[in-house]
Amino acid sequence: MCGINGVFNYFNKSKNIRSIVEKINKIQFSRGPDDNGIWQSNCHKICFGHTRLSIIDLTKNAQQPFISKDKKYTITFNGEIYNYKELKNELIKKNIEFRSKSDTEVILEAYKFWGIEFVKKLRGMYAFAIWDDINNKLILAKDPFGIKPLYYSNKDGIYYFASQVKSLLSINEIGSSYSNAGIVSFYLWGNLQDPFTLYKDIKSISPGSCVSIDINGNQKIYKFADIKDTMLNSNSLKLKNDNEKKEYLSDAINETVNAHQVSDVPITVLLSSGVDSNVILSAINDNNKKNCSALTLDFNYKGNEDEVYLAKKSSLINKINHDILEISDDEFYTLIEDFFLKMDMPTNDGFNNFLVSYLARKNNSKIIISGIGGDELFSGYPSFNIIPKIRNILKFIPNNKLLKLFNRNILYPFLKKGGFTTKYSGIFEYGREINSSFFLVRSLFLPNEVKEIISDDVFRLGVEELDLFNNCKKDIEGFSDEKLSIMYLEIKYYLCSKLLRDSDWASMANSVELRTPFVDWTFFNKIIPLLKTNKNLNKYNMLDCFKGKIPNELYNRKKTGFTIPHQKYLKYFSVKKKFSNPIRDWSLLSYKKYIENNLI
Repeated sequence: MCGINGVFNYFNKSKNIRSIVEKINKIQFSRGPDDNGIWQSNCHKICFGHTRLSIIDLTKNAQQPFISKDKKYTITFNGEIYNYKELKNELIKKNIEFRSKSDTEVILEAYKFWGIEFVKKLRGMYAFAIWDDINNKLILAKDPFGIKPLYYSNKDGIYYFASQVKSLLSINEIGSSYSNAGIVSFYLWGNLQDPFTLYKDIKSISPGSCVSIDINGNQKIYKFADIKDTMLNSNSLKLKNDNEKKEYLSDAINETVNAHQVSDVPITVLLSSGVDSNVILSAINDNNKKNCSALTLDFNYKGNEDEVYLAKKSSLINKINHDILEISDDEFYTLIEDFFLKMDMPTNDGFNNFLVSYLARKNNSKIIISGIGGDELFSGYPSFNIIPKIRNILKFIPNNKLLKLFNRNILYPFLKKGGFTTKYSGIFEYGREINSSFFLVRSLFLPNEVKEIISDDVFRLGVEELDLFNNCKKDIEGFSDEKLSIMYLEIKYYLCSKLLRDSDWASMANSVELRTPFVDWTFFNKIIPLLKTNKNLNKYNMLDCFKGKIPNELYNRKKTGFTIPHQKYLKYFSVKKKFSNPIRDWSLLSYKKYIENNLI
């Protein structure tokens, strides 16, 4: 796990691109404090940078940027390829020789042998750049879910890329003008939707895509993995009974969890009292447990919110070393300031992962395993129940303009003035369709509320560029199943654009790699056919696969999620309560702190 960056001066302007790469390497130091490197081509048009967090092959043989033996190909790579040993053996049978034990070299040799199609063979989380000196082109790639970030700016004949937005923002030629779409996106969702960032000149490369740029600056995009297409085109399984379904699910979970144990350094499971992390812990086989431990952050919550009791019980059942750590108030407040300072883009999420990553690193761990993705695939979010209920109720209520006007002009002001949840005023306007009701459930502020916060021009132009509701409608075209529609929206708008992005920068800010066994392309391709076979598949089915290895209390425990005490921290910043939901006040504070820390 690392930080990558590079500059492709395809117009061959008079420019010291090496100094830019050196600067970004320093900015991205926390992503890879173990080593760093710079490579520049003989033509001086291309320069790669790399900061390394050593996970696989800890020797200098795996140093990056990595150059092929024939000097014709160079790579800078961020991520982990979990099936690299299998691919390596396949290539060895083709008489290809290797000089390292790294997954980096496997990527490079796989590209040389199979061409661009090789990305379909990769299993892992990754973002990489390859310079192909034979064909004079730069190739950038990002994994199917976009677990690993890759941002770019194509400005005046020079193509820049990096693992962080802030890295690109440090380049003088890249403007710091704000993106209207980015601003509106934050207030609507609490984060910025791909491909937008907060800045007009910086965009994100799409998940599951390869981008090639030739010597003349011409770009081609190759989409090698598509989440929606996979969901639509997967066929249901021919399983005879519930036992076969259970066995299939159990095998799939065991396989992905243990595939994510590949490492030359110890691994730590983030263990809470939730289903996902307990299932992951239970699925680790005895051989892999030798290199693994568990970590629980104790917020000193009481009752149902207490994470410690069940986590401790689970670790004892599974005979795995377990650390329960606390953070003092003084340490908390120092970390909050550090969190806002290191935040790569405005978000109202990520502080929980920032805290556990900090503790993991303090506990000498470089890798943490998270249950992110379980809620999307196994209907763990309230949206899976709320959206159908809202839509069913509204079937009996006429859809007319008078009702919408009443809600906007009378109900909304009443709720706002009384300090109540103003989202209720949007039910009749947004609750009838799957796409708009999803937005209602997931949104931070409704559009009419955003108009009260930002200028009319920014709102108008941002909404026009986002084209939110049309895009959401297109997103679920082709789905005949309501549950799968909601699942896809959750994956696209919440998992990929928020959870994964925030998990990456928040963990890497503490020099820790975060792995997600449930967000895995191989696992996804196994689970979607099962979901089409058993549309009622849920978290209880996961628990059933590991009876005897999990606390029985998990069956009855109310879902709480990994939450932080927002109210407590808002008081620290002297933020007066403005909204009924503290996440709104926290969101405005986060945006304000980000802007203050990144004024140029």
